[in-house]
Amino acid sequence: MERKLRYAWWSVLIGLVILAIWKLFLPHGSNAYLQKTVSGREIVVYVAGAVEKPGLVHLTSDARLDDALKQVNPLPEANLESMNPAEKLKDGQKVSVPYKSLLPSPETAASGNPRNAVSSGTANNSGATNGTAAGSVGAVSANKGSVSTASAGSKININTADAAELDKLSGVGPALAERILNYRTEHGPFACPEDLQNVAGIGAKTYEKMASQVTVGP
Repeated sequence: MERKLRYAWWSVLIGLVILAIWKLFLPHGSNAYLQKTVSGREIVVYVAGAVEKPGLVHLTSDARLDDALKQVNPLPEANLESMNPAEKLKDGQKVSVPYKSLLPSPETAASGNPRNAVSSGTANNSGATNGTAAGSVGAVSANKGSVSTASAGSKININTADAAELDKLSGVGPALAERILNYRTEHGPFACPEDLQNVAGIGAKTYEKMASQVTVGP
């Protein structure tokens, strides 16, 4: 009887030792174990825009924007300065890599001058016959030119505009302006003006109202 009791105590003691070793060296319920399990998960993001290989990119759950860009090879004309390479990505996120804005080439700028020269020449020829009429035509032409320049420069950059500026767009109120800012913060800069339609509340008809008022250039 005494021997059986002794065996029972030894069994209990050995069981406690094994349990202590298991908890010490195999901490399945610890935070470190849980973090390792979470970090081993995979996320998938969609990259489009100024890249060589647009499409789905498979990354670890703690991946940053820079990790995704390395897999898709941004084009030389990609505007990477407007993006945050340290941005943490989420599963199902869409990343749009914007293009650098193209300035008018000298040839394009020069192509407009001959037309102006012709107009001026016509006005001068008319002035030989009627000086007053020629002066009026010249003034009207100058005014039209200034109005056209002002209109071209009045577009709102949706990648840098604040809520007050976005509120000026046709069909956009304070609430929708705030959604645009939140979308830009979450998904990064817009690659093109049409990407505004990805914002909740902006459909094709709403975008059509503001299409001529927006740009993604600097």
